[in-house]
Amino acid sequence: AVFLRREQPRREMTRAPWPTPRSVRQATELHAVLTASGRLLNQPSAAHLLNSLASCISPGDPLHLRYALSLFDRMPCSTFLFDTALRACFRASSGPEHPFLLYRRMRRGGVPPDAFTFHFLFKCCSRGRAHVLLCRMLHAACFRTMLPSAVPLIASPLIHMYAELGLPGDARRAFDEASVKDAVAWTTVISGLAKTGLLDDARRLLAQAPARNVVAWTGLISAYSRAGRAADAVDCFNRMLSDGIAPDEVTVIGVLSACAQLKDLDFGCSLHMLVGERRMLVSDRLVVALIDMYAKCGNIGRAREVFDALGRGRGPQPWNAMIDGYCKVGHVDIARSLFDQMEDHDIITFNSLITGYIHGGRLREALLLFTKMRRHGLRADNFTMVGLLTASASLGALPQGRALHACIEQRLVERDVYLGTALLDMYMKCGRVEEATVAFKQMSVRDVHTWSAMIGGLAFNGMGMAALEHFFWMKCDGFHANSVTYIAVLTACSHSCLLDEGRLYFDEMRLVHNIRPQIEHYGCMIDLLGRSGLLDEAMDIVRTMPMQPNAVIWGSILSACRVHKNVDLARNAANHLLKLEPAEDAVYVQMYNIYIDSRQWEDASKIRRLMEERGVKKTAGYSSIAVAGRVHKFIVGDRSHPRIMEIIVMMEEIRCRLKSVGYSPITSQITVDVDEEEKEQALLAHSEKLAIAFGLISLAPNLPVHIIKNLRVCEDCHSAIKLISRLWNREIIVRDRSRFHHFRGGACSCNDFW
Repeated sequence: AVFLRREQPRREMTRAPWPTPRSVRQATELHAVLTASGRLLNQPSAAHLLNSLASCISPGDPLHLRYALSLFDRMPCSTFLFDTALRACFRASSGPEHPFLLYRRMRRGGVPPDAFTFHFLFKCCSRGRAHVLLCRMLHAACFRTMLPSAVPLIASPLIHMYAELGLPGDARRAFDEASVKDAVAWTTVISGLAKTGLLDDARRLLAQAPARNVVAWTGLISAYSRAGRAADAVDCFNRMLSDGIAPDEVTVIGVLSACAQLKDLDFGCSLHMLVGERRMLVSDRLVVALIDMYAKCGNIGRAREVFDALGRGRGPQPWNAMIDGYCKVGHVDIARSLFDQMEDHDIITFNSLITGYIHGGRLREALLLFTKMRRHGLRADNFTMVGLLTASASLGALPQGRALHACIEQRLVERDVYLGTALLDMYMKCGRVEEATVAFKQMSVRDVHTWSAMIGGLAFNGMGMAALEHFFWMKCDGFHANSVTYIAVLTACSHSCLLDEGRLYFDEMRLVHNIRPQIEHYGCMIDLLGRSGLLDEAMDIVRTMPMQPNAVIWGSILSACRVHKNVDLARNAANHLLKLEPAEDAVYVQMYNIYIDSRQWEDASKIRRLMEERGVKKTAGYSSIAVAGRVHKFIVGDRSHPRIMEIIVMMEEIRCRLKSVGYSPITSQITVDVDEEEKEQALLAHSEKLAIAFGLISLAPNLPVHIIKNLRVCEDCHSAIKLISRLWNREIIVRDRSRFHHFRGGACSCNDFW
């Protein structure tokens, strides 16, 4: 904190015959009196009026600043009046533009600057993003014209300016060059170094200071907290107390933040007691810090006590902190109750609750809350949009995702690399590869996460070669792949049966880039080898990998065993899976089907009895399709839909047209002992076929039919949908539990390798 010792210069000021105005309105009345009496151009009167007006200007008040500067333009030139105009710029929180113009006029008019001139110039430059070269030129001009006696007045704002511009080296040199270093200069340079991240340098300098005050200690403590060095912040606080320096409210806020990071509830409680013992002013910021500390330390009840005692009658900040605290511990409904009690919501309120809904998996409620936020007239920020795009991607909610994209196109938020990445990820997870590609190409700035999202999205949509092409272009652009990128690359190889490429990139990751494979990388390679029929090689990796295989890896082995008819290895994989996930129905169903395929009827019966004994029930398969903003859900043999008769007619047409082109249902998938005709009817009634029939009668011919299925699509449906896409000349997109299938012209993007 830098304070102006003599904000109001004494030079050229004589006692005015009028009272000093205390508001802009009174200053305008004095202006009118001086104008009417013809005394406006009188030097003492003009100085008195401009000085009074500068003192009345509020921060962030450009209108009254323009009034003061227009008044200055009609006055005789003097150093004092220029200094007063610069002080008006500073009080109005002006950037460097007006002060630079005033200084240029001053030099061109031959008016000599003094210490106050540079004092206010440096202060104004520290508030705006002034050009570094211009600031250094001002610094040089200052030391060409100033006497050593003026150093105490200009040293602190000069150091502060460099620190605010992110130039700690210049700030330190300005401090070292100062012939007189008072407490303000020491405090300014220590706080400036801490703010720019040179925490150890700031602490060493604090140890050298002739006198350490609460402002210097507080700046260092707050900087340590912001940098995540909570233990150092607490250590500084204890040393400050040992120096006999009493903390103030700002100090306690910084230490509470460190305490929240350390989750040290006992120390946090002692700080709370210190606030009461010293009768500190309890501001909104201090209430927020206390609530945040208690919430992050796991004592949400105590946080609520602080809120009820101190926060309810205040502005939105304590409410936001309490809502955020409840969301972080998973009590989203209580957070929503507080939200509904608030009178004034701001963007932080909505962001906290939206994030809580997203983390709690309640994605639809998050999207509905965004709609409510728009109705309140609040403008979403990038944090909101990234979270909502993520929610839309998880839900496959394409209409909501497109609405968010429209908000971005309308420039309601500033597009950046995080927003662009979230947008293309949303389109990829909704199966819209073309729109994702457009979003990717429109990004002016990309990072490794953007490329990874693009490669992973193409892999998930079954476009393995396109994913590897993008990986090649990524390396050509100079980006270095990280662990996540290689997961996307190996997934692309696995989903598209690119065995040689998978081996190449797995070795490249380990040997060239020295990236240690994680369980996800091993899982991709095991899945790729299993799909390719190399079960022995896959099991070699399982046995030699440095971590225990998880359920995903054993599930890949089990799926590969069914495809390649390896019953013994399947039994081994199932045993491991049942130890890891004894209630997972997919393991029992998979083993049952493997035994049925190999005609081991007795073992299949044992699996059924085991499911009954353990109370495991097979997950009911369903498919959903969105038409005109409404989601329609279908289950096997479903006849509850309002348009069921039209759906049945379309299903019959599908059956006849499929039969006419030689389609033969794969009835071996039906394990129930019924005749072939009943098996065919059962296959025809699968949920994805019902959803597709509804899509064909409900959607315009030029629109794709987009289905979401909760389980993996079966082999018969996969074969049938390929033919339907050709017979009806429609693009059909099916998102099942493991990937996307894009059916066009009788072919699928997975190349039947799913």
